[in-house]
Amino acid sequence: MLLGPLLGLVLYAMAWVPLIPKRVLIAIYIPAIPIAVLFGVASYYYKRNPGYPSINERGGKSFISAGNLELKVAQQRDARKLLLANVDTPPKVRRVTYKEDAYSDIDILRGESKNYRSVNNFLQGIIIIGSLAATGASGIATEVPVLRWVTLGLTFTVGIASGFMGYFKYKERSFYLQQTADAIESEWEAVEIGVGRYRNMPESEALAEFVEEVHRLKSEQKKRQQNLEQPPDVRNADD
Repeated sequence: MLLGPLLGLVLYAMAWVPLIPKRVLIAIYIPAIPIAVLFGVASYYYKRNPGYPSINERGGKSFISAGNLELKVAQQRDARKLLLANVDTPPKVRRVTYKEDAYSDIDILRGESKNYRSVNNFLQGIIIIGSLAATGASGIATEVPVLRWVTLGLTFTVGIASGFMGYFKYKERSFYLQQTADAIESEWEAVEIGVGRYRNMPESEALAEFVEEVHRLKSEQKKRQQNLEQPPDVRNADD
């Protein structure tokens, strides 16, 4: 929403730069001014009507803000929890709800895996670049004494990155989360189309088998996570 006002501000600032010829300004203003006005109108419109468009009860068009959407989702989740907490809720309803929650857990696990993978790749990049830079700087440090401090800083940075990677195991965390997400997705797709272990199974038995398998996968993931949370000496002793 800030693109229109920012573009207008840039165009206004360019008019006060004496080094820019008038012909160049005219050539820039002719296409840029309509674009800035268009973005400004769009910014005002979306500022005036935030959220997602929907049809109200009277058939008119209204906009629901992100906060109201989150509130509705939270209310539906609370209503579902109350339904599941009811003792009269059939086990099939509970299993279907667990099945739908398992699909959302796939996105959560993959999101966490992506975050750990990004941290691991960043630290790995620091180690690779820092090691090469430290090697090159140490080779010419005799001719340029200042580079000794650069070499020291690079070596210290590489050591910190290597220590974080070895202690927190970002790569292993990412791998286990991705592995669990893929396994749950495979089970979800198998029970959805009725293949694999769910072939020729009644729906109730397939749901029960699916819930048991997903629960096992989640339990194994929690155990692996707890193992990675332990100090390295305790972790090696358990292994």
